[in-house]
Amino acid sequence: MLDYKLLQASAEVIRHGSFEKAARELGLTQSAVSQRVKLLEERLGQPVIIRAKPIAATAAGQRLLAHYQSVRLLEQELHDEIPVIQSDGRFGQVALAVNADSLATWFVDVPKHLFEQLGLLVHLTVDDESLNHTALQDGTVLGAISMRSAPIQGCRVRPLGVMRYVMVVSPEFNARYFANGVTPDALRACPAVNFSEHDELQNQFLKQYFGLNPGEFPAHMVPSSQGFVTVAEQGIAYAVVAQQQAEEGLRNGSLVQPCQHAIDRPLYWHHKTIQSRLLDQVNEIVLTQARRFLPKITA
Repeated sequence: MLDYKLLQASAEVIRHGSFEKAARELGLTQSAVSQRVKLLEERLGQPVIIRAKPIAATAAGQRLLAHYQSVRLLEQELHDEIPVIQSDGRFGQVALAVNADSLATWFVDVPKHLFEQLGLLVHLTVDDESLNHTALQDGTVLGAISMRSAPIQGCRVRPLGVMRYVMVVSPEFNARYFANGVTPDALRACPAVNFSEHDELQNQFLKQYFGLNPGEFPAHMVPSSQGFVTVAEQGIAYAVVAQQQAEEGLRNGSLVQPCQHAIDRPLYWHHKTIQSRLLDQVNEIVLTQARRFLPKITA
């Protein structure tokens, strides 16, 4: 049988990517945390942590982390239903994976609802929506926003809705660079803004509508969803952003759409299939927020 003190220490090291941060979280010395991890590995007969920079989980460590997160959620649920059971005084926790654009728009109030209604601390992993499902496969989260419509093993998938993306610029930028319309030549002569070196959405937009490949246009790099809007409003780049993020700027005139092209991205909610009323409530809060703001996915 697993010793959950050892499992907890190992899980916190994996989650934080650091022995020091895990020790701080658990109120232990770094040496004590290291000893617990070592003892768990000895009992299992295999490593659970890859001691590198940054620290990562082995395949066994990923499975143990997923198990630990599920147990923590079930313990919180049991404590809520049977208050006489002693608690360690900690809030419950839930780890979720989201994309930056959702976090800046329709998902923004989800952590508030999860804390106020369910007493849960929310640990968010932020990555591209085309990649988030890997966090579920790795066992680091219990739910994830993804573009993938097919269910992941051990998980259920449910539609969230569609996010629409449009190109926006400041009026001054539009007059300077797009006076004769948005063309491939015009786009090669002015800067875009990318989220990362591999901005899949931006690349898709420019390839689909203008035939441009990565590297054929200059670009700032700003790894912030809201930063995209700010950079566009400052007049130093064009940006492909979620329409919800651009609405205020389009209303007040700080932004304009230089072309009417758009990309619709369907989003899906993947979550573990553990039998937990608390996880069901987490899922319902996420789905309710999505229904409030996102158009339905059509065939």
